[in-house]
Amino acid sequence: MAFHAYLLLCADGSFYAGHTDDLEVRMAQHQHGISGYTAKRRPVRLVWQQDFATRDEALSAELRIKRWSRAKKQALIDGDWDRLKRLARNRQGSGVQPGGFDRLSPNGGGDNEVVVTQTPFALSLSKGASATLDMTLSPAALTAMLDAAARAHPREACGLLFGHGNHIALAQECTNVAPDPSHHFEIDPAGLIAAHRAARAGGPELIGYFHSHPNGLARPSATDSAQAAGDGRIWAIVAQGQVSLWRDAPSVFQALSYHVTDG
Repeated sequence: MAFHAYLLLCADGSFYAGHTDDLEVRMAQHQHGISGYTAKRRPVRLVWQQDFATRDEALSAELRIKRWSRAKKQALIDGDWDRLKRLARNRQGSGVQPGGFDRLSPNGGGDNEVVVTQTPFALSLSKGASATLDMTLSPAALTAMLDAAARAHPREACGLLFGHGNHIALAQECTNVAPDPSHHFEIDPAGLIAAHRAARAGGPELIGYFHSHPNGLARPSATDSAQAAGDGRIWAIVAQGQVSLWRDAPSVFQALSYHVTDG
């Protein structure tokens, strides 16, 4: 049996990465609105696919591509390997997208700039942004992220967020396999694969990711914007002993406030 990693171009211009063991059936699901992200972005068009011998290989390819900038995805579709290599060396590349906080310029800026005032347990916002007070975070998850950032300093810590609905119950530290972990993060694909396997077996749901900014602020950077997949998952960013939460929407990082509770 062959397994397939694939890229779709959606009607709103965004890309969707996935994997499957039956590409024809999966495409039919996307076209008929059965798949969540693409349901409101139809019609979709298959623009790239590659076959793999195992599901884990296909899943690993999907997870890696999801974190690529739009420019890198386009280079893959075009089969332009030289451009893909250049963009891989320069992660900020040309992946900054218009339409939201921190996807306008390296410093955020623009009409959608978010001014962040933080306490250890909450995020408040002003100037063109509204927080949705629907996220909760367990004390254990908060402590795990802060501890991971402290241990990794001056490198970036990174890991996975598990929970259900709008509650983050667990933060699991993963190895940062980025070539320059002092300025970038890349979650070890082995950790991502294990998390997806566990979820399929009835384990906790993977709802997002966390990483630290050792010498920055607890808000998305230009590099984060270039890496963002726009898949709706939660990003937690740790900096200066604080944690902020963001939703990775298709063209913006949406700031989220939260309170700490066991859920």
